[in-house]
Amino acid sequence: MSFSGKVEALMRGEASGLTGALLHALSGLYGMGVRTRLLSYSLGMLPSYSLPIKVVSVGNLTVGGTGKTPVAIFLAEFFKRDGQRVAVLSRGYKGSAKGIAVVSDGKKILTGPNEAGDEPYLMAKSLEGVPVVVCADRVRGGRFIIERFSPNVLLLDDAFQHIRLRRDINILLVDANEGFGNAHLLPRGILREPLSSIRRADFALIKGGQPQGRVWEALHEYSIPFIPFLYRPSALYNIDSGEEMELEALKGARVVAVSGIANPASFQKSLKELGAVVEAQLDFPDHHAYSASDGRNIEQRASGRDMIITTEKDGVKLGGLVKSIPVFALKISVEVEEALMQSALAPLLRGVL
Repeated sequence: MSFSGKVEALMRGEASGLTGALLHALSGLYGMGVRTRLLSYSLGMLPSYSLPIKVVSVGNLTVGGTGKTPVAIFLAEFFKRDGQRVAVLSRGYKGSAKGIAVVSDGKKILTGPNEAGDEPYLMAKSLEGVPVVVCADRVRGGRFIIERFSPNVLLLDDAFQHIRLRRDINILLVDANEGFGNAHLLPRGILREPLSSIRRADFALIKGGQPQGRVWEALHEYSIPFIPFLYRPSALYNIDSGEEMELEALKGARVVAVSGIANPASFQKSLKELGAVVEAQLDFPDHHAYSASDGRNIEQRASGRDMIITTEKDGVKLGGLVKSIPVFALKISVEVEEALMQSALAPLLRGVL
């Protein structure tokens, strides 16, 4: 197990001895900082700002993957189907762009994945007619989007903690299996802020089915309505040519799984459930920037196999790096009851019609 993997294992369990004491102390210091910040906003000591359009935020309380990007894509398409003019604003995590960068103007992609970050680039690639912008300062970025694109709905990606910008709907994502880990703050646990912050959510989207255990208790304690949703693999596509293949092609195929995501085990499980024979796996750090040497390493590991399978997020950065064997991305769709989403977002939709 890599060093980062060992750290994550400690964060999800209960470390003991000197390591546990150190993590406990660091978690206490981190918690003091987080609570001071939250209190400063609550008392008005730190200012928050509104925008003259409807703002929807999607984010989580924990580190790691809860599927924010597919959900953000789903929500943008949802608003677009409803006839809204929607734009997406992301912080551009791990991207090199400084200040404001237009990833897509809704017609064409203007910024690459290394500059924009893999997730904003994937959103731009997936969302036709929807501007995608990155800016770490959400207030500044939101004002720019309004001036440049005139939307009536602004979708904030990964913004549950960015309370400097007020929002009309605050959506919390929770993984039903991962939950809130050991319910401790970083670095002793996986919580970005105290569990009581769940009260800021208007509703929760629960990845993987019905909430249980600590997740159920927290939702019940703070009276947060929830909607379960699932991820469904929907297709394979060649990351270089864009050619799609049916999922049936995975049955019995000898594949190498390549991913740089927070939960590679989940990706590999999906491949096996689709009938693939995962003969090797290459797990890179989350948001990994692939190099030419990575491409050569992947080619060597994949020698003699039928294909390389990666995630959509990784696929946007692997293009052109592997030449001797085809690389396919597994396309994931969000499956959620449309009527429940309509009901949850009805107050917002009424306000923009």
